[in-house]
Amino acid sequence: MSDGALWSTDLGAPLHVDTDANPDVWGYLHLQIDKKNLKEWLDLHLAGLAAIHDIELTRELRRFHKSFYEQTIVTLRDKLRADEAFIYHPVPLTYMPLVVHATRIHCEARDAASCEEITALTVPHPEIPEWQQRTGSTPFASPHLGRNGVRVTRSYPADSSIMMTSVTYHWHTPPGLPDILLRGHHDDPAVMAATIKPLDDFARTLRLPGTAPHRPGSPRADQA
Repeated sequence: MSDGALWSTDLGAPLHVDTDANPDVWGYLHLQIDKKNLKEWLDLHLAGLAAIHDIELTRELRRFHKSFYEQTIVTLRDKLRADEAFIYHPVPLTYMPLVVHATRIHCEARDAASCEEITALTVPHPEIPEWQQRTGSTPFASPHLGRNGVRVTRSYPADSSIMMTSVTYHWHTPPGLPDILLRGHHDDPAVMAATIKPLDDFARTLRLPGTAPHRPGSPRADQA
């Protein structure tokens, strides 16, 4: 990819959404990164995962992951306006990586159901027949973000052969604090089904920096 919108030297911005999840399971993906740092990070990331999964890191796999992460960084940062992004390491290199992104939204509505961003997740996609879509939601409490949370799951066909599955967590916080959205999706329903519990555990670690004391000995997301 040529020099352009992806590359940035702004690597020192403070985190907007923090976590103390296990860095061996969840890695941090910089959405502002320069070309040199991205290459160095990707080489280490792929070599580490190849060793963990005991798989040969071929040129094809390198190209696939390089293209995936370049496109993902641009999409999350510039299109979706994500604040932070995280990678779930246990997914083998031969599958599409599972990247989840956290975004702060400002919703001063009295209840979460009135927030436009979360309401849109339960509305069927207008270009996909409703009978091909499955949506469900369940309450989801967080020790850091409160009990007013929800987890929304959604399945829908991306094309004639791929069924996408997405998971979104939303916490409606007290007035004056931004709501938090955590989102992820994958093109293999089996991967998502196996990842729901680790995703739930990870979601409960999210917090707004400064709203809770950091536990001694727990790594920050920017150290993952």
